[in-house]
Amino acid sequence: MPFLTVSKFQYNEYTVNNVCAMGLIRGSLNGIECRKVDKKNKIPSGLGYPFYFLWCGETVSLIGTSLMKFALGVWVYQKTGSVIDFSAVIVSVVLPQLLVMPFTGSIADRFDFRYVIIAADVATALLTLMLAWFLWRNFLAIWHLYVFNMLFSLVGAFRMPAYSASVRKLLSLDKLAQASGLMGISLSLLTMFAPMAAGGLMAAVGLPGIVCIDLIAFCIGSLFVLKAFLHLDKYGNKQEPADCSSKSSTFSVAKDFFKREPIMLGLLFYSIVQQGLIALVSTMIMPMVLSNYSEKDLGIILSCGSLGGLLGAALLTAMSHISHLMIGVLIGDAVLAFCIMLAGISTSFVFYCVCAFVALFASGFAEGCGRTLWMKKVPNQYQGRIFSIGGGLVLLVSALVILCGGVIGEKILEPAFTEGGGLGMTVGSWIGTGKGRGMGFMFIVCGSVGFFVALSAFATKLRRLDFLVPDSR
Repeated sequence: MPFLTVSKFQYNEYTVNNVCAMGLIRGSLNGIECRKVDKKNKIPSGLGYPFYFLWCGETVSLIGTSLMKFALGVWVYQKTGSVIDFSAVIVSVVLPQLLVMPFTGSIADRFDFRYVIIAADVATALLTLMLAWFLWRNFLAIWHLYVFNMLFSLVGAFRMPAYSASVRKLLSLDKLAQASGLMGISLSLLTMFAPMAAGGLMAAVGLPGIVCIDLIAFCIGSLFVLKAFLHLDKYGNKQEPADCSSKSSTFSVAKDFFKREPIMLGLLFYSIVQQGLIALVSTMIMPMVLSNYSEKDLGIILSCGSLGGLLGAALLTAMSHISHLMIGVLIGDAVLAFCIMLAGISTSFVFYCVCAFVALFASGFAEGCGRTLWMKKVPNQYQGRIFSIGGGLVLLVSALVILCGGVIGEKILEPAFTEGGGLGMTVGSWIGTGKGRGMGFMFIVCGSVGFFVALSAFATKLRRLDFLVPDSR
């Protein structure tokens, strides 16, 4: 399973920032409104059986994934002690996705998304079994993780657009924000408890045991997903391939769409900048905290952040009818960036917890608003390709930022903030010196840039995107 995916186009299966809609099924499909009461077939009002089963399936699957993500991150950093190696493992996720990006979006638009998802799930299960075998035989090395991440990423590159495209195809416009909020709640609950649980499980059963738990949870989750698909068939909701007179390539579709709606191109550039900064911070928080605290303390900090993300997503769910989604994105990103900047100033454990809580509260709300905007504004028949292009670009920039940030942090900033280092007597007198302070300075820089970008966007037409770009039908 991918070690990291980040983007407003991706409801990240593995990180709190991750941004891809995970196939929430509800609303209308081929003219049949699943959310309305159908007395003959006894379809419940509200979200409907397919949604509940699919939501449960994704949640159960993500239980194991969240445990694995935390455990692998700690394992890599403890094994090597190198921020560069830690960053390189994450960057290995991106390369395969970029290679297949021109094809995955088209597949999501042209084929039944259920078959794509099922095929990807089977491949993921097989890869997880292989990873477990390497661990049990004590063969696993860092370069093996590069290979596994590439393979998981390749599978996820096909799965992600299928899920993203299915969201808008199966939901009505007025429920997109509520659906995004509900999935955000699920993700936040998992990431809140997973770090603490993973810390205890690492001591009890080790990494091989956590891989086994991940595999079991993934299989159970897949059964729920299959049940959701069976319910779609039961009530006559058979999904048909999109109207693909759209034989156009992924790039030509994206070019035509952004040429027709240039303000959406502005949103794409804004998302790339913000997600690149967030990806770097999300990656470097682990080595920064572990420089001064234990794995258990790191788990508590991440859990505090996840609690904030849970409440932010819950707020979005409660405010399901939001007319100014872009304003929510900008305000949330500004608060998030400000908290990142503050987190770099201090090494206090309590301060870390508070910053993580407030930052992810704002992020949970902003991510949901941004995700809803893309689903509302991009035409159904092109969503797979547009999301594929957008997600690929965000991943590319994020990977480059993470790799460069890891090198700069370990080779330049960390030495500069040691006693007698180049910045020890200047900036170091303000934020402190010693291990982890170079990463702290990186947080200050990233937070400052993100805050400036969010405030600058308020001065442009981007803040009125909700009204300048019509909703897709």
